[in-house]
Amino acid sequence: MKSIQSLSIGLAAVMALTTATACVDLDEKIVAGVTADYYEQPEGFEAAVNAAYAGLWHLYGQERDMTFLEYGTDIWAGGADGSRKQWNTYDARIDPRETWLRDIWNDVYRHINTTNAVVGRAANLDPAVVDEATKTLRVAEARFLRALYYFYLLRYFGDIPISLEETTTVTNQARRAPVAEVYSTVIIPDLEAAIQALPPTADPGRATKGAAQHLLALALLYRNEPGDAERAEQLAKEVINSGVYSLMPKYSDIWTLENEAGPEVVFSLQSTNDPLTRSSGNRWHLYWGMVYDLEPGMTRTLEYGRPFRRLRPSGYMLDSLWDRSIDDRYDLSFNHVWFSNSANRPEGMELGDTAIFLPKVKTSELDQAVYCGKPYVIYTEPDDFWNAKANPIPNCSNVKGEYNPSKFPVLNKYLDPTRLSLNEEISQRDFLVYRLAETYLLVAEALVRQGKLDEAAEYVNAVRVRAAKPGFEEEMKVTAADMSLEFILAERGRELFGEGHRWFDLVRFGKLVEYVRARNMDAAPNIQDYHTLRPIPQSQIDLTRNEDGTPFPQNPGYGVAEE
Repeated sequence: MKSIQSLSIGLAAVMALTTATACVDLDEKIVAGVTADYYEQPEGFEAAVNAAYAGLWHLYGQERDMTFLEYGTDIWAGGADGSRKQWNTYDARIDPRETWLRDIWNDVYRHINTTNAVVGRAANLDPAVVDEATKTLRVAEARFLRALYYFYLLRYFGDIPISLEETTTVTNQARRAPVAEVYSTVIIPDLEAAIQALPPTADPGRATKGAAQHLLALALLYRNEPGDAERAEQLAKEVINSGVYSLMPKYSDIWTLENEAGPEVVFSLQSTNDPLTRSSGNRWHLYWGMVYDLEPGMTRTLEYGRPFRRLRPSGYMLDSLWDRSIDDRYDLSFNHVWFSNSANRPEGMELGDTAIFLPKVKTSELDQAVYCGKPYVIYTEPDDFWNAKANPIPNCSNVKGEYNPSKFPVLNKYLDPTRLSLNEEISQRDFLVYRLAETYLLVAEALVRQGKLDEAAEYVNAVRVRAAKPGFEEEMKVTAADMSLEFILAERGRELFGEGHRWFDLVRFGKLVEYVRARNMDAAPNIQDYHTLRPIPQSQIDLTRNEDGTPFPQNPGYGVAEE
């Protein structure tokens, strides 16, 4: 979608006209020079579709979504920095007045309104200027995006207002539609329609039939009503058997820049290094890095990235998520060695020599005869993750301590040495929203929910064998006896870690509170059952009323009163 991205820069005037039904900025200034029928002209129609795509960068690839999708789970612990750690600890600072909650709500409803405009204005397009096939395709894309936006909001907030018509005037009335109604009125009909009209292939970043099938399968498993598992199985199998997609040979192949439009990608957002055509871009390379540039022999480089240290692997991830003796996904996805790149080096260290090493062993298991006395510094895996020690080995001066909020293995899925400058925050990496390995796991989950455990194991094994260390393919295979929903949840963690799924997964499998209490000691004292939903933004409550004039309701557990 590089071509789509390049069109988004001129859409401020278009987007200024899209006022969300759910919440309205009463001080909004309409940009002059754009007439009300702009969407009904070919240029405006295409611009509106592209604006709807560009809005996805408000859902993915930013610190805001990283905070809400990966903080406060069991596989990640908080790093040293970050101004919104309450979303990891679930403490009293969680507040409906949080500006990022407000912005998610307003941004997504604005983009929903853009999709409504595309769908509604399509009928008025002159067929002599915009042919029927193009109009049908663009409406299908808009309906796919509208379903995606509503599904995103529903999983955050539960009951939400529905609007399927373009809003062009200010309103202060809204009704929270029940979750079941959002599925039946918007998400499922939109995706079924999109599946019928979207092509099997398209330019990278545009919606396809496979992307709509994948999203509908996921939505049905999230809803989990009678018949949903059977329909989800069918949809996900159709994606796998379409001939369009295939698993990459090696897990790390997915994350090379050359493969970001590869055969495993079902749907992605397109980013670029061109400052004239990009919008928010992918910033997820920023948030998983440790402080490496203050160690002897090191300076900050494009290769090793910027150490914003928001998230680090939790004790559960390190100790229990994988069998790291046979599963290669951990080793392929985390950096443990940094090589000297600075003129300021300790005696005996040359450029390119090891400067920092994080051996994949517990402190108590470190072979001191091998590692003590080396010119490089070492940080070891904690024997007790939540009570990591500084300088844990006496008489071994280069062992500086155990993993801690500033020193830890660095997720390398998003690192980008091609950024334009050392301090550049936008990466040209695309953001992979859906990929085929998840489709396999959706089939497996649907089969488990139907009791078809032998077949479920086959789909899981397709993912696991690809992830095996060389020579351990048979050891990585599982059987029907291993199949359960808890196993599927764990396998999703092993395969999709750091890709924006974990918080949603814990909620939909009913494990958020249980797993966080057992595995995230920063959050365990505070998390409550109501934390499976986010608070409705206070601005929405202040600005709108129910249709009968009563106050717009807050989610249970969040206590800011109506002003």
